Amino acid sequence: VAMAAVAASNTATKAIAASQTALNAIAGSTTALDALYAKKSRLTGASTAKSGKFIILEISANSAFDTSQYGYATLSDGSKPNWQDYKSKYAYFKQFKKIATYIKNDTEGDDWIDYFPCG
Repeated sequence: VAMAAVAASNTATKAIAASQTALNAIAGSTTALDALYAKKSRLTGASTAKSGKFIILEISANSAFDTSQYGYATLSDGSKPNWQDYKSKYAYFKQFKKIATYIKNDTEGDDWIDYFPCG
């Protein structure tokens, strides 16, 4: 219940995005991740992109990673880690525990990225 309230609060999600301690705690809690997933957004459409602050929750199974041609995410530290092995629910965020500042979908129209906007 408390995490659902946090997920619904713009102020709280901004604070989460600014705190590595909070990001680590969320990555370690399926309950917290489930609360965020209940409020998720989905990036769809071939080569669509979005800038902001996001927690990546899931990447479609057939989504190809390639920073020059296909889909990718830029994390808050500027890295663009390969998502090939981290497409299952919560796997990418649990592995990297960072806010994404940019996400780009694969070139296939049926691929998607589920994310939670942070403020």
